[in-house]
Amino acid sequence: MLEKLISDMLNKHLSKFLENIDTKQLGATLFNSSILLNDMRLKSTMFEDSPLPFAMRYGQIGRIFLKIPIWDMFKTPLVIEIEDIVAVVGLKPMAQWSAE
Repeated sequence: MLEKLISDMLNKHLSKFLENIDTKQLGATLFNSSILLNDMRLKSTMFEDSPLPFAMRYGQIGRIFLKIPIWDMFKTPLVIEIEDIVAVVGLKPMAQWSAE
């Protein structure tokens, strides 16, 4: 039940940025109050809602580590570590640029 709740929360908040979030990775580490996601791809649509004239060509995150204080949520902070970010960003075509 807790695994499903955390899985839904991760998909809700990270699916805007990451492709193919594998929720099967959660079960093995959830008892330690931690989640480890490896080799996550960034979505190419990441900058589409942004007013900046950038487009994501390629992006990958090597490791995302979440330490969730399940038993002591109000006293212990949530820890998020993101490692090995690789991104190739280009400019959008001039026709898609906003005058703003």
